[in-house]
Amino acid sequence: MEKMNKFDVKIKLTRFIWNTIPWMAVAVLLFFVFHFYNRIQAENTRLENARQAANKVETASIKVITLTLEPQRLEDRINLPGYVEPYEELWVKAEVSGAVVDVMADEGDNVKKDQELCKIDDRDYRSRLDRIEASFDLTKLEYERIVELDKKKITAANRLDEIKAQFKDVTAQKEEAQLALERTSIKAPIEGLVNEIKAKKGIFLRVGDDVAQILQTSKVKVLVGIPESDVASFFQLKESTVVIEALGNLTVRGKKIFLSRQPRNSARLFDLELMITNPDGRILPGMFAKVALVKNVYEKALVIPLYAVITQGDEHFVFIEEKGLAKRRRVQIGILVGWQVQVLSGLNPGEHVVVVGHRFLNENQPVEVIKNTTNAQEILS
Repeated sequence: MEKMNKFDVKIKLTRFIWNTIPWMAVAVLLFFVFHFYNRIQAENTRLENARQAANKVETASIKVITLTLEPQRLEDRINLPGYVEPYEELWVKAEVSGAVVDVMADEGDNVKKDQELCKIDDRDYRSRLDRIEASFDLTKLEYERIVELDKKKITAANRLDEIKAQFKDVTAQKEEAQLALERTSIKAPIEGLVNEIKAKKGIFLRVGDDVAQILQTSKVKVLVGIPESDVASFFQLKESTVVIEALGNLTVRGKKIFLSRQPRNSARLFDLELMITNPDGRILPGMFAKVALVKNVYEKALVIPLYAVITQGDEHFVFIEEKGLAKRRRVQIGILVGWQVQVLSGLNPGEHVVVVGHRFLNENQPVEVIKNTTNAQEILS
């Protein structure tokens, strides 16, 4: 009987343990769930604190420099290379043949118009003129006599016609001989500098031979090639700025005298000629020049430095400072002139554009303006 009671106790204990195991498993599971939940909550709290700390760092004030927008004059210009030519350049040529008996000018001389350069032996031309003048005088007397007889109706009509023709012919011969004699004295057709003389005393010149080269340099021309994409912008051009680098960047004004309506070569460049006064002769033919040509003028343009514009894809934007905060503003840009760009839309006069420090800004981020200017050139300098 005692053994049976012990056995029953064991069975009851076994059943109790067996029935208790699921509850113990649930309790253990609940313990681990609760433990991991607390750890997750602690980690979330740590991350939130870190995020808030990061936000505090990100929203810290950024020191910036701003530009107050003011409308200003903006010139859309292009700079093109050019070169200097004489305003006039010509070779004086012999118009009659003969030996040179005298040369009156040297290379480098400045000569006036009609100043004598050299002399051709004129003895043959004088002799011919003397002969023709004698014939002219005789024919003139005969012509006058026949005219008087014709008035009295005592000469044939055909005789008057003959003498008129003879007198006209000898008159033409006289004028031709006088002109040939005058051409033995070779003169400068224009005022300018004698750049080269080929005529030498004693040489024989034929008609058409070169005598001297004369350059007009009291004023000179600057030739510039205009691309076809820009030529229409310069039909109304009156003058432009020309810089001669060889003379210490001498800057002068050039007056437009010609713009071709047809390109000069396969490069599709149109010739533009500018006239420059050169009274002291410092500007020499062959020198290179830089020509600044104004295409358009915008009298009241809003202009900002190109480096103030942030580009993302096809979008351009800037940051402006407004009540101590950075505001992102999308803009439409126009022409680029040097380091400045025209703003067509998106900004208004009087607004403060961030030009230094803008790369570190976000929308509505606090900013501290350490300098404001109305002239962006101050920042560059």
